[in-house]
Amino acid sequence: MKRMILMRHAKSSWEDDVADFDRPLNRRGNRDAPRIAAALASLGWNPDIVVHSAALRTTQTWQLMASTFPKVRQVVSSKSLYHGSPNDIQAAVDNLPEDCQTSLIIGHNPGWELAVSQLSNQNQRMTTANAALFANETSDWRNLLRPGQAWQLITVLRPKELSL
Repeated sequence: MKRMILMRHAKSSWEDDVADFDRPLNRRGNRDAPRIAAALASLGWNPDIVVHSAALRTTQTWQLMASTFPKVRQVVSSKSLYHGSPNDIQAAVDNLPEDCQTSLIIGHNPGWELAVSQLSNQNQRMTTANAALFANETSDWRNLLRPGQAWQLITVLRPKELSL
């Protein structure tokens, strides 16, 4: 079985006059990323491999989560996931090794919302720091986001709904 967490970056700041790629997290983002990490860990969803967009806000989101997951064996920063589409997510997933059981892919809308909706066959809003948890009864990561794959949406974690 493969498990995939598709997470949108935590809330970013619009206060600084910087390029979109360089926007940092704001106070809420700094609060929510560790809360989502704690919720994932409490459910036993500990990633083996993390792939995140190279943008500052996704990098910071992962950095705030990392201490919760000390056994992550690889972290990949990917420029292709900035403004990434479901095809870009698929390309990242295609490169995961077979022995990876749980992946955490952190990126941006609109691609994440589209991917989550396509995989779940449901309209799912992916606001900041939301994490969609998927499972698939397979041993191979390749082509898992292609049509016809049997992903099961387990839940969507939303910071506003956490009691942590």
